[in-house]
Amino acid sequence: MSDIADLRMISGLLRRQIWVVFATAAAILSLTAIALILLTPRYTAQALVVVDTSAKNLLAPESAAIASASDNARVEGEVRIAQSDAVLLDVVREGKLADDTEFAPQPTYFDLIVTLARLGHASSGATDVAERETLASFKEAVRVRREGLTYLITVGVTSRDAGKAALLANLVASVYVRHQIDAKVAGTIAARNSLQARVSAAKDSLASHEGRLDAFLIANAGMRDAFSNADTGLRVADAQFNQPAPSAASATQLPTPSETLTQFYSLQQSAQIARTQYQNLLTRLQDFEAQASLQLADSRVISEALPPIEPSYPRSLAILGVMSVVALGFGIGAGFLREFFVGGFTGEDQVEAVLNIQLASVVPHEEGGELERPHGRGLSDRIMAAPLSVFSESIRRIRVSVEQALLSRHPTLDDAREEGIVIMVSSSLPGEGKSTLATALARTYSLAGKRTLLIDCDLRKPSIHRHVDREPTPAFVNLLRGEADPGLASMVAVDHATNLSVILGARPAEFATDELLMSARVRALLSRARLHFDYVVIDTPPVEAAVDALYLARLCDVALFVVRWARTPQNAARKAVAALKGNVPDGTPVIAVLNGQDQRHWFRFKAKPLWRAAYAG
Repeated sequence: MSDIADLRMISGLLRRQIWVVFATAAAILSLTAIALILLTPRYTAQALVVVDTSAKNLLAPESAAIASASDNARVEGEVRIAQSDAVLLDVVREGKLADDTEFAPQPTYFDLIVTLARLGHASSGATDVAERETLASFKEAVRVRREGLTYLITVGVTSRDAGKAALLANLVASVYVRHQIDAKVAGTIAARNSLQARVSAAKDSLASHEGRLDAFLIANAGMRDAFSNADTGLRVADAQFNQPAPSAASATQLPTPSETLTQFYSLQQSAQIARTQYQNLLTRLQDFEAQASLQLADSRVISEALPPIEPSYPRSLAILGVMSVVALGFGIGAGFLREFFVGGFTGEDQVEAVLNIQLASVVPHEEGGELERPHGRGLSDRIMAAPLSVFSESIRRIRVSVEQALLSRHPTLDDAREEGIVIMVSSSLPGEGKSTLATALARTYSLAGKRTLLIDCDLRKPSIHRHVDREPTPAFVNLLRGEADPGLASMVAVDHATNLSVILGARPAEFATDELLMSARVRALLSRARLHFDYVVIDTPPVEAAVDALYLARLCDVALFVVRWARTPQNAARKAVAALKGNVPDGTPVIAVLNGQDQRHWFRFKAKPLWRAAYAG
């Protein structure tokens, strides 16, 4: 049941604050729409690049590509390279973006002053600064990302112009591929240059060995034929794997000493080794020179960027959809804020939900004020002038609610009561109509044949005498100030229209009102009034304006709290009710009355009850 009650409370709140919810949501959506209109649309074009991690060597095409675990890191590295400053700076220069108003920095007044101070002499430093600022602006428009775990890279550029976005995206991709080729060529050339030094060293070494060999031959010119035969014999012996070298007998046939042959053979082998090394290095150098002109990029563009049709920013439909939910949330929040903190009370269930007390009746708004009516009387005259009006019926509903609250507390018949009932009428702030309702309620009891006494305890601003068309008297105030008790009969005035007994008040001149109302004389007066009257209605000051009502709350049987329709602040009403509950005796009911409901300025979704108009006089 509590869940159902909470749902009913929430639905009632939304119904009462539906215009606040709609107005807040409409305002947020309107601001969103205006912002979307004012925002400059931006377009994003994307080029697709594939990264081939296999090795490429046109001089050895038969070499197979072997996938490795480092491919993933390789692709991630290419993503960082594609959006590096070196690549994007070349794009800035080739695309002349320093002259493009979209990416170029806009000069400030300080820049103009500095330019004038330089007397028109441009410097390379200023150009470099402009390029760096343009690069920083362009980097924000470039987005390079890897598509999942594939070898594909998306290069995107965002611009205010769709064609420019596609052009720059393709330019970034092509510059990135060119940088990749340039890097490989530069690496090959660097390796060639490093190898060139080694080839020169090998050439010098070969020349040195051959020079020493030639010098040895010149020095031993008479033994040239023997060296030739010895060289031939050694080569033949080396070729014959299973045959022994020439015997000592055949060797002795040579006229050349063995030490000289050994030295000749050593010089010849050193020259041969130097020649082989030189030839290998020279072949490798020629390979590098060929590779420098035959390099291929590891990445290639497989899909060029095309000018987009729809802008990538702002996404109007998505933003409006999200902002609709946000606006509705803010609208509901504004409704809750107005319901419980900011706005006034505009519904019956709202009063009960916010103040957590029973609502006795809703009193309708009536045209005219107190001074506009005959003899200065107020709306309470409608109890006699129009007994069947909605106003009169709402006052009688207050009486029924009071009696129902008393019966639930003391189930005793009226005839069996020994003492009268004290009903205090108060509010949180002045001007909420509590005096009018107190007079009207007292008159309904009197017209119903009940002995009723109305006491004006709002000593700071008494007004009951205006409602009953009598002059204020100082008797009640003099009694509270400590003068001799003149007797209850001498203080009571009579309302000739309803035979209602009234004790009028007058504004004291010297004493604070709370000191008067907290005295024992007030308690004694009410005790005597209980013995002579069935109902004693007390009009008290507002709770927030003075503490007088809190002292009187300790002496009452029922406390009526008047709330002005759409005007009483909820915080003030909540604080006043809490103060009343803290001062009334235990079990004393505090009942709310919503006063001054104006149907002309209140939009409702449910139909206005027709029975009220039908029964109204």
